[in-house]
Amino acid sequence: MKKCALVIAVLLLVSIAVHAQVKRTSVPLGNAIDKALNQFLLTGRNARPFHLRISISEPENPQSPYQGAIEEWWVSDNQWRREVADKGGMRQTIVISNGNRTEKDEGDYFPLWLRSFVTAAFDPVPGNAPSVFATSGATVDQITLPNGARSDACARFKSQVGSGINAIDIFSNVCFDPDGHLKFYGSAGYDMEFHDYHGFGKKQYPREFADDPESGTHLVGKVEIIEDESRADRPGLFSPLASTDDRFRTSVVSTAQLEKLVAGIPPIAWPTVRSGHTSGNLAIYIAIDTDGKVREAWPLTGDNGELHDLLRQQAHNWQIKPVVDSSGSRVQIEGSLSFHFETSIGKPLPVVAGADIQKQILDCPYNPTLPAGLLPSGTKVSIRISVERDGSYAGASFSSMDGVKVFEQTGLSKRTCRFKPYMEDGQPTYYFMDLVFTAP
Repeated sequence: MKKCALVIAVLLLVSIAVHAQVKRTSVPLGNAIDKALNQFLLTGRNARPFHLRISISEPENPQSPYQGAIEEWWVSDNQWRREVADKGGMRQTIVISNGNRTEKDEGDYFPLWLRSFVTAAFDPVPGNAPSVFATSGATVDQITLPNGARSDACARFKSQVGSGINAIDIFSNVCFDPDGHLKFYGSAGYDMEFHDYHGFGKKQYPREFADDPESGTHLVGKVEIIEDESRADRPGLFSPLASTDDRFRTSVVSTAQLEKLVAGIPPIAWPTVRSGHTSGNLAIYIAIDTDGKVREAWPLTGDNGELHDLLRQQAHNWQIKPVVDSSGSRVQIEGSLSFHFETSIGKPLPVVAGADIQKQILDCPYNPTLPAGLLPSGTKVSIRISVERDGSYAGASFSSMDGVKVFEQTGLSKRTCRFKPYMEDGQPTYYFMDLVFTAP
């Protein structure tokens, strides 16, 4: 009996030790969003007057056209001033004085990439998304490892772009860091990362924003100034503008509406591909100026990302009839479009696997053995990483939702992974790397 009791006790201790490897905590998504936004929003509860300046650039490309600045002076909802400008000469000034709005717009187009940073600074989870999340019943799960380190917590939602043969699923994502700060929000037309949180009054505000609107383009918004405005003396700063010019009005339109607007464009001529599906769908997000010209076309998702650049290049050549609002004024529009493609394989892209993986890794937290308890013992998960010609991370694809979980929990990302360029016929080429993970 004593021996039996000892065996039972040992088994119990082993069981506790095994289950103590990883602790999972589940929180309603609505609660997580509320907590993150209450910490974040400078104009929300417990707000204090502020002066904020954010500079946007593409650090790895000093000559990049993606350069701009956002500056705001805020005293209350009834008294604030915002100035937004870009390298190309666009400038928007908005003044709210005693609750009355005046605006001056300079230039011919307010770019989507810059508006994303404005959204991130003041409305990071935009529109009615917070209320949708609150009523969704969804939860976010956070994992605590034996050493006390906590994982990010993320949620993912599926929707659809297009209909019939063109229909394709797209995903919205929201992630929180171990302290509950908003870390990432992504949806059609708006993606942003939030980093380096520091206190401002009772708020926790990021000092860096980051967006990758396309593979190889990494935009960063740096907070240059965040200071108390309550004692500032700025005569005339909140005086109404002499006249109102509010040309930079933008309307998000449905896919069905966009399909009607571009109905007259020539069919896409699909080239051969080097890898992936030869039949499937692609989705892009486009922004169109007041003259009906496509000014931006960004990839959303697709069954073969190799074709995205060609589709976007052709989209930039489209010309549609300008869209007007109920008052007869022209407006910028934006929205999602999906396309069906049929093509064939040309010369295949190289794939790095097995022992060759470590030869190509420069800086990436790849450990083939997963943390204990993350997945059932013996589970194998494969993740295909896409690598740019310069060795930078270009994306990942997963064969199952286990792959998504592994990707989130092992720290693989565009910020942490760099690889050696792969040479083919003396030239660097895009390539794939197949990472395999095993649960102990």
